[in-house]
Amino acid sequence: MSYVKKYPLLSPLETIERHDVLPSGSVHLGGLAMGKNPEDAKIEFIKRDAFLSLLRWSVLKLKTGPKYSCHQYDFPLKVLSWFPKALAEFQRPPSDGGLHAGAMISKDQSVDGEMLAVGSTTRGYNITNWSRDADGVNADPDYYEPTSFSMSYEMLNDSGLLRLWKELGEKYDAGEL
Repeated sequence: MSYVKKYPLLSPLETIERHDVLPSGSVHLGGLAMGKNPEDAKIEFIKRDAFLSLLRWSVLKLKTGPKYSCHQYDFPLKVLSWFPKALAEFQRPPSDGGLHAGAMISKDQSVDGEMLAVGSTTRGYNITNWSRDADGVNADPDYYEPTSFSMSYEMLNDSGLLRLWKELGEKYDAGEL
């Protein structure tokens, strides 16, 4: 299923094939494991000038041998401070001025020129970037799917992703990144 393009698409960032081989000028801001097992996914925050690439990588143990995978999700760097606030707003109950009961996605918001939204999934939340194609440089011109980074409740809370995100957001707001 192809989505409807609501906003102009931005030029894709160079694809990062491996979390441990970053493009020149990239800065590793932090990362964490999503579980205790070595094959559990890891998340890395990579600063690329005014942009943030989130990398989700893992090494799967298959009968045929280990298989490495690395997926990239691109956003404006300002997402570091925007997301924790947008998530809190999304979670606010209707009685306190939040979205209507049953709302599945927030209104699109311009964050440094990229149109972002916070949404609910069956197991957590996601950030959708309507301004970037999920396939980046490999995007098919006849098929569009926005970049969407999903986070389970466990990932956000138990694994510490939201805590790390807030810490990086505070550094961003303080001009330390």
